[in-house]
Amino acid sequence: MTLSGIFKNISVLIIALMALLLTRMGISYLILLIGIGIITPIICGNKKSAIISGILYATLSYIISYPSGLFLINYMPSTPIPISVSPFTVIINLFIAWLIPVLITIIITGISSFIGYWIAEKRNKDKTEEINVDTVDYYFEEEDDSIQIEHDEYDNSRNKDLLSLTSIQKAKNRRNKEKNW
Repeated sequence: MTLSGIFKNISVLIIALMALLLTRMGISYLILLIGIGIITPIICGNKKSAIISGILYATLSYIISYPSGLFLINYMPSTPIPISVSPFTVIINLFIAWLIPVLITIIITGISSFIGYWIAEKRNKDKTEEINVDTVDYYFEEEDDSIQIEHDEYDNSRNKDLLSLTSIQKAKNRRNKEKNW
């Protein structure tokens, strides 16, 4: 794995952890998802990293908040209610409770990552345009003279051939031939 690949993986993890901290500070879940969608493509350079970071954020949020939901048992009625529960239904219910926020996260970060990717592409395009201008100027300053002379000779002979094909030049050539006869 390359150094840039490692940086992208670490930055995805750091963004998800920072979003968790910001959630605990009181910033809205929706605003954080939009922020992840916009900021991650600028940092990592692709939309997939934003979606992965959003899924990681939603999963970590679910894992952290699940035990606090168990405290709701203190507010349940004290009368026993017979409910038959199997391990399979518990697993399915937990999976669905995880899947719904993850699907919402995929949609929100996916849509907002287009904005972030567009910003990143525009920023990279501006940088490459600046670089291309410098390299073009440098290329023409260091050009070899012998190649330029051969190129000029080819252009001159080609221009003469093209001029002889014009109607004015054809008329002049005919007049010259008539005078020489």
